[in-house]
Amino acid sequence: MMKILCINGSPKSKNSSSELLINELCKMLGINNEYTTTKTMGVTKQEFLEKFEGVDVAVVVFPLYVDGIPSNLLRLLYESKDELKNINSDVVIYAISNNGFFEGKQNALALDMIKHFCEAAGVKWGQGLGIGAGGMLTVAPIGAGPLKSIGADLKTFSANINESISSDNLFTQPNFPKLLYKLGGHANWKKSAKENGLKIKDLYERR
Repeated sequence: MMKILCINGSPKSKNSSSELLINELCKMLGINNEYTTTKTMGVTKQEFLEKFEGVDVAVVVFPLYVDGIPSNLLRLLYESKDELKNINSDVVIYAISNNGFFEGKQNALALDMIKHFCEAAGVKWGQGLGIGAGGMLTVAPIGAGPLKSIGADLKTFSANINESISSDNLFTQPNFPKLLYKLGGHANWKKSAKENGLKIKDLYERR
């Protein structure tokens, strides 16, 4: 049995893709582990560091913000990097980043940031998982239909955590046509514009 800390790095208070992914990951990791979850909004450095006491693994799950880490999570990582080793030098850190772009590879830089944090903090880096088309995570159960490929890679990722394996990052996206995903995104933007009293041409107007 391992003690696993799941860190929700989303700025959203509830119903985030990060929360959904944490729930799915814990199911795959199985009932033989002990889980603790923490959010990063409104959390102090000391409260954040205390969550690492006695855990074997920490999994940081967050949305991509401008090819990087959300500011609420970035602040805590920056503030705690010099003290984490003193709290728990044996922890292995893994990370999942999801984005609205179609390709999971878009998360590469953000995952590298978590890896560099581990190096600066003097703790072990495990692996990252970059998930594309995060807006589709609720269209079907993860592992089924258009989310079959995401489910398969999440399963591989969870197996590596259970074995404390360090490996190259994984990148995944739905098994769904990119063109249809793009058309769906455009339709949502147009719908949102109309609901806010804008015309389609307003979306392309330079300000």
